[in-house]
Formats: sequence, C-alpha cells, structure tokens
Amino acid sequence: MRSKMIIVATAVASLVLASQMAAADPVQEQLRLMEQRMAEMEDRLQATSSELRTAKAVVDEQQVLLSDAGLVDESDSGIRSGVSDFIEMIDVSGVIAASYNHRVVDSDNNGDLAGGNLLLRHPDADTFSLDQFWITMDKPVNEESRGGFHVEFVTGQTADAYGGDGASEPYLYSGYVSYLAPIGDGVQIDAGRLATPLGAEVLQTNGNFNITQGNLFALQPVTHTGVAFSTPITDEVSATFGVVNEVYSDTFTSSTVDKAYFGQVAYAGDSYGVNVGFITGNDTAGAGGPGCAGADCAVTIVDVVLTADPTDDLSLWANFDYVNNTGNDYTTGANGEAWGIAGAGRYAVTEKTGLSTRVEYVTLDEDFAGGTNDDVEIVSLTGTVDHSLTDNLVVRGEVRWDNSLEDNAFGFPPDTTLGGTDPGTKEDQVVLMAEIYYAF
Repeated sequence: MRSKMIIVATAVASLVLASQMAAADPVQEQLRLMEQRMAEMEDRLQATSSELRTAKAVVDEQQVLLSDAGLVDESDSGIRSGVSDFIEMIDVSGVIAASYNHRVVDSDNNGDLAGGNLLLRHPDADTFSLDQFWITMDKPVNEESRGGFHVEFVTGQTADAYGGDGASEPYLYSGYVSYLAPIGDGVQIDAGRLATPLGAEVLQTNGNFNITQGNLFALQPVTHTGVAFSTPITDEVSATFGVVNEVYSDTFTSSTVDKAYFGQVAYAGDSYGVNVGFITGNDTAGAGGPGCAGADCAVTIVDVVLTADPTDDLSLWANFDYVNNTGNDYTTGANGEAWGIAGAGRYAVTEKTGLSTRVEYVTLDEDFAGGTNDDVEIVSLTGTVDHSLTDNLVVRGEVRWDNSLEDNAFGFPPDTTLGGTDPGTKEDQVVLMAEIYYAF
C-alpha cells in the first residue's frame, strides 16, 4: 500500500513539474524579446544623442560668427536682432505747428508784415500757415557707446524762410556725426551742420516762450557748418569751441579760405545759468546776416545769456548781443555796429496755462543799417498766453508791438491802392498771432 502511495505522488509531481516547464518556455521567450528591443532602443538613443551634439556644435559655431559680425546680441531673453538694439538707442522727437497772423493796418500802411521772415517766419499778412513740421533723430554718445549722430529736418514756412527750396520742401536744419573722445572727462566732437550756441531763443517754436522770435534773434546766426569741441569742466561749468565756414552764411562750400571761430563758456546751476559766447570771422556779402550788404566783411558777435528759475512757476531769461562789421569800403554798408538787449519770462498760472512777455531794444548805426542817414532804433513788446489742451497739444495767442524811433525803419510798402509811391511814415506795427502745435 505504501509503495502505491509513493508511486501516485511521484506521478502527480511529475505532471506538475512538466506543466510548469511548459509554461516557462513562453515567458523566457518574452523576456528575450524585451531585452532585444531595449538594446535596439539604446542604440537609437545613442545615435540621436550624437546627432544632437553635432547640431548643437553647428549652432554654437553660427552664433559665434553672427555675434562677431554684430548681427545678433545675447541677452537674458535669448538672441535678438542687433538692428532692434540700434533702434532702441535712437531718440526721436519733433513738433508740428500751424498759425494765423493778422497785422493791424490802416489805409495808409497796408501790405505784408514788416520785419520779414527773420522775425515772423512768414511775412504774409492775414494768412494761415503751416509754420513747421520738425523732426529730430538723435543717437547720443556716452562712455559705453562713443559714436553717435544728430539730424533735424524741418519743412513749412520755417524751411522756406531759412534757406529751403520752398514751404513744401524739407530743409536740413542740422546734421552731424559725434564722437566722445576719452580725454579728461570726455571731449565731444561734432562735425557737420551745427546749431549755433548763441542766443536765448531758437528756431523750433516749442523751444520759446513766444510764438515769434524777437528782433535780437535777427542779429544772431542760426546754424553753422564746421566742427565743434565741447567738454565739461566741472559738474556745472562746460566749454565749447568751434571752427566753421562763415559767421552768418551757412554754406557747405566756403567762399574764401578764411574761417570763423566761435566759443562759449556755460554755467548751469540749480536755479540759474550764465552763457558767455562769441563768434568772429569771415562772412559773405548779402548772405543773410545783417550788415555786409555790399562786400565781404569780418564779423564779430559777443553774446551773453542769463537764465533763472526762481520758483517752480516762473522762468526768466535775458540776452545781450553786440555785433561789429568791418569791411573794405565804408560806402558799402559793410562797416558798423549794432547791439541789443532783450528779456523774457513765463509764469505758469495753472498746470495747463501760462503767461509770457518779452521786451526788447535793438539799435543799428547808419553804416550797419546799409548807409542810411540815421541810426535805427527799435523797441518791441510781446505778450503771449499758452494753454495745453492735452499733454502734447498746445494753443497760443500773441500780441506784438514793434515801434521804430526813426521814420519807417520797418520799410512799409507804399499805399499803391491810393496811388502812393513813397513808403508810409508809420513808425510802429501791431501783429496778432494764433498758433497750435503738437510736440512729441
């Protein structure tokens, strides 16, 4: 009996073992296949990694080439165009201004505005005008970027009055290249067409308290073509020196080998400033400046400007000029002297509204005035109110009175409507002006 039990147990164990061995064969096959697939995947990953390393090396090499060429720049946000960086360094500003003027006249003295373009930007009485569309592009220099440039274009009546080919043609007011030389605290060198450093008023309308420029402005040059050197001496004092073609005549081609030289020392404090400057040298006859009517002459101008901001609401300036012409022939009107003084101020009545005034006295001796029989003396008084409609849009109204202490120094035209042939004897004129401008 016992032997039978052993035989049965042995048979059952054999059957169980055989069934387990039969089941193990498929599992082993599956494990083998999995190991084969994993090996294939590992080979593919190694190949992909090698390709990625190669591609990265190519990208790095291209990045180095582009960076060396200055076409791209690396920043925290990744790679960006160098052109975008350049555009971000450019400052763009400007103004567009339109106006209307009216000269108060009587039947004996009609005609256009006396004083001409130099004082009023356009002499056409009772006329709407696009005074100026002004745009400025400036890439300033600094220790990190020592090269730069500056350019200003203007069109409208201002361009026509100051050397443009017409009111609709653009006029290059200034344009120069700059370099900040690493000398001392830095010497900035500007070469090209330069705005004059002289005077308190400027040609760009939103840079002045009043709509019109004053009579003293007509004694000063506007722009020069040449080279200027400027440097800070202290935190408050700076100096400028320049060599240009001529004093008044801003020409790209000098008519003589003689040149003009200018200089200025400026002090800028917290609440007031002082500028003392001069220009001396050659000027061409009839080139646009006062005097030198019939011959080339030597011109010297001394200019002093005082500025003050005694309160947050009040701004003031005073300007003195002395001009001396020396020519070869006293009969040509190329010799003589002129001088003038002007003062102006603006008071901010509110954050949006201001009141401005300007008073002037200018005198020209008879030789400077072109050989007239008498000296010319002119006094002027101007009042202006301005109001900001928006942050950038400003309207202004102005009343201006000019009075000549000699008969008809303004050169009023004859009253041809009444058959007259001689200029009128009116000694003063009153001009009403309205202006709106948008500055950006």
